[in-house]
Parts: sequence; C-alpha cells; structure tokens
Amino acid sequence: MKDLRDAFQDLRIGRLSVDSSSAKLKASANESHLRTIEEKIDSLYLMNLAALELLEEQGVSRQKILNKIEEIDLRDGKADGKVSPVSECNECGHRISQRRPHCFYCGAKVNQIGF
Repeated sequence: MKDLRDAFQDLRIGRLSVDSSSAKLKASANESHLRTIEEKIDSLYLMNLAALELLEEQGVSRQKILNKIEEIDLRDGKADGKVSPVSECNECGHRISQRRPHCFYCGAKVNQIGF
C-alpha cells in the first residue's frame, strides 16, 4: 500500500512541476506581450500629441479639438472614451455596432467595415 501511495505522490508532484513550468512560460509570454502593448501605446501617444500640436499651429482651437473628440465618442450613444463603429442595420434600421457579426435586433448579417 505504501508503494502505491508513494507512486501516487510522485505522479502528483510531476503534474505540479509541469503545471508550474507551464505557468512560468505563460507569465513570460504575458510580460513580453505587455511590453509590446506599452510600446504601441507610447507610439500612439506620440503621434496623437504631434497631430494635436499641428492642429493648434494651424489655428484649430483646443476647445474645437475637445468638442470633436466628444462628438466622436458619442457616435455610439455613450460617452465612455471608446470608439465603437456603428451603423444602421440594412434590414431593420436599428443602430448597431459593426463589431457584431449579426444585428442584435433582427439577426441580419452586419456589413463589417474597417477604419
């Protein structure tokens, strides 16, 4: 009986070792992915800052820029700081997100349009 218990414990230890190694690999991959995302955010921030400064240099007021940001944010019906492309369903006319494959209201296929 003791041999069976020892074999079972060895099996559990082996599985835990594999699980631990797998978790370490996933953590490493997530750290790498996070660094890539941070680099992209930094790049986007720099591009947006340059665009805003160029607009101001061309005489577009900061308030006009802020108003345009608010207008774009509200296109999907909610002020949440996110861009959600919306359109009207060709079948029923409801406003729907283009991220959905089908209309929430009638089930018609949504024409997915990229930016």
